[in-house]
Amino acid sequence: MKAREFSTAKEVSIIAVSSALFAVFFFLSFTVALPIFTFLYLPIILLGVFPLWLGWSGLVGSCIGALIGGIYVEGLYFNAWIEVTTAIVIYVLNWILIPKMAVEMKTKKSLALLVGIYALTLFVGTVCILGQYVILGLFTAEFALLYLLPTFGLNLVVVSLTCPVLVRSLSPKMRSWGIYSGTLSEWWSNRKLSKL
Repeated sequence: MKAREFSTAKEVSIIAVSSALFAVFFFLSFTVALPIFTFLYLPIILLGVFPLWLGWSGLVGSCIGALIGGIYVEGLYFNAWIEVTTAIVIYVLNWILIPKMAVEMKTKKSLALLVGIYALTLFVGTVCILGQYVILGLFTAEFALLYLLPTFGLNLVVVSLTCPVLVRSLSPKMRSWGIYSGTLSEWWSNRKLSKL
């Protein structure tokens, strides 16, 4: 088997697994849901770790999983792109903003930085999804504002408790399996090196 074929097979596998996990987490989130809106957004856990572990393939898988969740869990059908857009925003912001020192978590400062970045990207993502609901007329602006802080707060607690633990404990294993992408700058430099 050629190296490129193996790489493509690995990328397709990552996309399939990440989309399945995203969809499953979406279904689990439905336990705390409003009509057409998932209040507890468990895929946020994956959006916090997939950028570091899976890179570009994880983004594609997350988008597919978000589409499945938007259609089958929230019943958004043609408007399921709202979930895809939100997944892209949070994923890409995490991938861009998280520095390598925060991932290594050697100090309390780096852990605080990681949680702070998660808080920022989660807040932007929550505003993004609620704003899209308002623009489409699915929610009124008052209703969206009413749920902004509780939705953000609940999901921030989930992210703060799970993502740093997952990053610290599973990243070495992902590296040994050869599927650790790292921060966006790490991914970009590794990609350049592989083309030489």
